[in-house]
Amino acid sequence: MYKAIFIDIDDTLLDFNHACQSAFDKTMDQFNLEKNKAYYELFLKINNILWEQQKRGEISVQDVVDLRFKQLFTSLQIEQNYNYVSNTFQDNLAMEHVLVDGALEIIDYLSGKYSVFAASNSFFEMQKSRLERAHLLPRFSGLFISNEIGFEKPDFRFFETCLNRSGFAKQEILFVGDSLEADMKGAGNYGLDTCWYNPHQLKTDLMLDIQYTVNHLSDLKTFL
Repeated sequence: MYKAIFIDIDDTLLDFNHACQSAFDKTMDQFNLEKNKAYYELFLKINNILWEQQKRGEISVQDVVDLRFKQLFTSLQIEQNYNYVSNTFQDNLAMEHVLVDGALEIIDYLSGKYSVFAASNSFFEMQKSRLERAHLLPRFSGLFISNEIGFEKPDFRFFETCLNRSGFAKQEILFVGDSLEADMKGAGNYGLDTCWYNPHQLKTDLMLDIQYTVNHLSDLKTFL
């Protein structure tokens, strides 16, 4: 029987796509830089490639943050201090807190029955700020954020550290997340039961031992 839920934040509880575009637009405005669909689509392409590299363990989360605007400005031949722009983007991102449909309701439900911990590849103060603004923070028993943990999903040491800090045994924990590589593969390889949040009903060829799949967060209530 599960006693604790570890749950991802971005694109599981908080809408990262909305947050990213909003933060990008605000940042470009602050530096009087042109913002258009083509620029944002290029930024997304670069960002997604970097995150895929991070999930494969090739680069760190900090590398993603450091490189995305550098690569964008190089591609667009924009002369601007990309480090300063990147820091401003991070500050704007920390203000974004649009919820995934059903997120508040499911965290209310889960926190009434289990100890719930957020587990995210990101920066502690940023995720704490976003969860607080979304009125989710008080419902968590703890936050496991990679820059504070010292390791990143899917590294088994991330999950090992989370487990040790939670005080629960492996068989007492269910990990819920949207990423097959970072969440399902990482948690599964460590020996945790997993639930894939798959709102777009994606197909996968990966041979993963996933215990549950849900297309809406409310579906968690059918077995928890």
